[in-house]
Amino acid sequence: MRATLRELIDKRPKRLIVDMSRVPYVDSSGLAVLIGAMQSLEHEGGVFMLAGAQETVRTILESARLDQYFQLFPDVDAAVAAR
Repeated sequence: MRATLRELIDKRPKRLIVDMSRVPYVDSSGLAVLIGAMQSLEHEGGVFMLAGAQETVRTILESARLDQYFQLFPDVDAAVAAR
């Protein structure tokens, strides 16, 4: 996942939406990858978004207070529609 996100960020997109709808769990190393990707993209002037996080993942993000750090959307369509 880290390598794929790096390849995408190297293309300097204005927005990157990560669809989390099929991710049942995320651990600390997964969170570190997401945080690093977000920081890298924002450093390049882009916006990093997470969409469709399942309840278990959302709970993990909330318990780590990362729901205040990431832009979270209920699904990809909502993230695409956000400006």
